[in-house]
Formats: sequence, C-alpha cells, structure tokens
Amino acid sequence: MAEKIKFESPLIQLAVERKLISMEQFGQCRELVKKSRRIGLESSFEEVLLKQGFLTEEQLHELSEIITLGEKGDFFGGYRLQRLIGKGGMGKVYEAVHEFTGRKVALKVLTVQFTKERTNVSRFFQEVRALAKLGHPNIVTLFDAGKAGRRYYFAMELVDGPSLAEYVTKKKMLDEREALLMTVQIARALSFAHAGSIVHRDIKPENILVDEHYTPKVTDFGVVMHQDEDHMTLTQEGFMVGSVHFSSPEQVEGMRDIDGRSDIYSLGATLYYMLTGKTVFTGKSAEEVLTKHLVGTWTSPRHHNPSISPAVVRLIRKMMARSRDKRYQSMDQVIAAIQRIILPRWYLRVLAAAGIGILLFAAGSLFEVFTGFWELLLH
Repeated sequence: MAEKIKFESPLIQLAVERKLISMEQFGQCRELVKKSRRIGLESSFEEVLLKQGFLTEEQLHELSEIITLGEKGDFFGGYRLQRLIGKGGMGKVYEAVHEFTGRKVALKVLTVQFTKERTNVSRFFQEVRALAKLGHPNIVTLFDAGKAGRRYYFAMELVDGPSLAEYVTKKKMLDEREALLMTVQIARALSFAHAGSIVHRDIKPENILVDEHYTPKVTDFGVVMHQDEDHMTLTQEGFMVGSVHFSSPEQVEGMRDIDGRSDIYSLGATLYYMLTGKTVFTGKSAEEVLTKHLVGTWTSPRHHNPSISPAVVRLIRKMMARSRDKRYQSMDQVIAAIQRIILPRWYLRVLAAAGIGILLFAAGSLFEVFTGFWELLLH
C-alpha cells in the first residue's frame, strides 16, 4: 500500500515503511501541511510530525542520517540499516543486516568529512587490519570492510548487550570476583593482541562490550598502534591519543614509543572503575585530570568500596604505576597476578568442602563401630 503513495520525501517513506508512523498519522500530517499552506504558513512535513508528537527529534535525526548514506535510503554497501547504535570521533555505528546472508552486524561508517584527510582514512583501515588479525572470543569479530560511494565502512560482530560503562552504571559497582573475572578475560584479549604487535591504546569501559553471557569483548581499535616502523607515522611525538580518565602517563606526555604496558595502566584504571563506579582521577577540566595522571595522588578504591581486598588494591597500584618499568611488564603477568588472588579462595573452598566430607565420613565410620560394639554387648 505504501508503495502506491507518493511520499513527500524518502525520509517520510522510510518512517512509514518502518511503522514509526501509521498511514492514518501520515494522512493527518499531509492535511495539516495543506491547511498551513492555504493560510500562508510554510510548515514542512517533518515539522508537523514533530508538533503532532508522531516522531521525536531523535527519530527524525536518525532517519535523516540513514537517508544520507545512500541513494536507496536505508540500504548501504550491501547492508540494510536498522538503527543508529553509537557515534565516535570518526564515524557512526549502525545495527544492520547483510542483504544476502541475513547476518546482523554492527556497521561502522566513516563520515565524509574525515575521508578528506589521508591520516583519518589510514587510521580507519588500521582498525580494519587490526581487527582482521584478532580472532579471539573476547574481541569483536570483523566480518567485512569496503567502500560505498565516498564512504568507507566495515561490518563487525553485533554484541547484544551494554558497554561495560553502562553495565557498571546500572549495578553501581561490581563485586570483587566479578570484576576480576571480567579483567582477566580482557587481559587475555589484550595479551593476544600484544602478541601480534598490536597495542590498543584506548582501553576504557566504553570500549568494552558485555554480551548476553556477561562475556566482555574489546572493541574500537581506532587508535591502535602497530609496533612496526610502517605504522609509527600515524602517531607523532607530543600528540596524545586516548581517553582522558584512562590514559597512561606516557600517553599524556605524548610519547611515541607506546607499548603494551600502556594498556596495562588503562586496564588497571578500568578495574578501579568496575569496583567503585568512579574514575581514579577527577577534575574540573580535561587538563586537570591529565595532570593528575602525571603527578596526582590516587585515592584507594577501598575508600569507595571497603569490601575490596588489600590484594586487589596492590594489584591495581602496580598496574597503574606511574613509571611503566614498575608496572607488570606483560598482560600474562597481570593474568597470573589475578589468578593468584582468585585461586587461593577457590582452594580454600575446595579444602573446606573436603574437610567437611572427611569429618562426615569419620563420624559415620565411628557411628558404625559404636553401633557394632553396642550390638555385641546386647547379645
């Protein structure tokens, strides 16, 4: 039915096709637009939709973004776009379905203004190459990459769940065991990346997704550093890349020789956030926070969450040592340190269970002996 009607714009047609507005609402708006013009008012169809409360500004903006991607409206690069799920510094991420396979994906599209800069395009494809190398259960999977019109894109695994930032916000803070189990999985993912000479350099709760099984998955490798001479040109001495609250001191200083120990610092800051719901450093400006990474004194996480064990405080302190030479020197060392914290408790539980079992067995044996002796006396 919608196909036989001449719509005022592709945006209105898309709104009807997606059942965001009904045909009755469409007809009402069309009549209101005509009445407005008869009395000398020029109201667009979109403005009437907003005034009538049939669509929100956010929905209009999202439909507009989808329309601008391609001449066929919500169809782009072999994918049918469903909804906007995120925005980043270089592009937007849509939930999309591959037209031929039916696979649901997260489609990252680089905005046109960034394609004019060769460095930005290089960074975009650096992320693609990084993801292509990283087949790991705790890293989002890359499915496809390419160019449609003037826009570059790549399709990756669609994680059905919130970011770690959203997850922690909802729970206020995580208990120690859950936070450590999350951290050790993230550390394994980064250990795998580091083994391939790839440093993430922007580890933070927003760049970790939590799926329906509560498994963390690292994403957004847009500012990765390949540790070889061919890729070093993308980062210049004195230019900081990373996020304010989770950046390592060497990133704040703009050092060029960033290595995996920077990710260790950021993961330590992320663990702190998981346990407390707060960032390690706060300030009235980005500059103030960055300065604290260099010279500030951090507040123990136990101040915000007294249930945190001293062993975990020591773990975070070493992960976030200001000098990278004083941190753990690899993610494998971080994993081993976490396991030393988790496993003793596991051993204690096993020993306690075994001890109870032995006591019950001994008590049962003694009862049998006593019963047998009593029967002898009676006979």
